[in-house]
Amino acid sequence: MADKSKLGMEFPAYTFTVEKDKITEFAIAVSQKENKEQINPIYYDEEAAKKAGYQGIPIPPTFPTSTFFWTGGGLMGTVKILGIDLNRLLHREEEYEYFGSIYAGDVITRKMKVIDMLKKGTGNKSVEVTVLETELINQRGELVLKSQTRLLER
Repeated sequence: MADKSKLGMEFPAYTFTVEKDKITEFAIAVSQKENKEQINPIYYDEEAAKKAGYQGIPIPPTFPTSTFFWTGGGLMGTVKILGIDLNRLLHREEEYEYFGSIYAGDVITRKMKVIDMLKKGTGNKSVEVTVLETELINQRGELVLKSQTRLLER
């Protein structure tokens, strides 16, 4: 079970560059299409993105879960630090609050902390819930996204 002493813990900040190819790969994966010509061109063609009103190639709306949340140690590192049994883990919920846009080439600093740990249910029908809050700050120091992730441990 998750280590309750980790409540309030802040993970080390992690900085990375948003890669255009990762945006395109993700857009292909979530669209279940076989190649980039079958997805919205704003996710691989800068000219198309600018024609659509973007400053550059934007990230798809759910891109942060696959890329930003698990960077800097990945899923294995995160659950190990928290003491969660990977065999009993369920990624239950993700919530995003956007404050700005994120584009290919942006340099993002991820700050993540444990904001809640609770037990739901009773007896053998109970689960442990760990809530993580992640802030993404761009190269200009602007908060562009805040997310909450709920991890369930059966």
